[in-house]
Amino acid sequence: MRLTEDEKKAIVAAVHRVDPGAEIWLFGSRADDRRRGGDIDLAILSEHICRTERHAIRHEICDQIGEQKIDIVVTADRNNPMFACAVEKGVPLHEKARVG
Repeated sequence: MRLTEDEKKAIVAAVHRVDPGAEIWLFGSRADDRRRGGDIDLAILSEHICRTERHAIRHEICDQIGEQKIDIVVTADRNNPMFACAVEKGVPLHEKARVG
């Protein structure tokens, strides 16, 4: 995973401030230590994060770690194909995130 510990903590804190029970997964090129570059792709499982809050989360993360391209996918459905792919190929950002 190509995130610093501070970046990881900032992401988890921003998401959990809105929904403490949300699961957060990093996927895409930043989830793979062998790849270079890339934006921060996050998949979030939450029933409580709306579109407006998703934008607020993105801004809070950028305030903490600096301006970066961050893509956030939020779903309440664990079986959502995009979320399932993120879980399969990604990395959980905290202990509550679970596979399956």
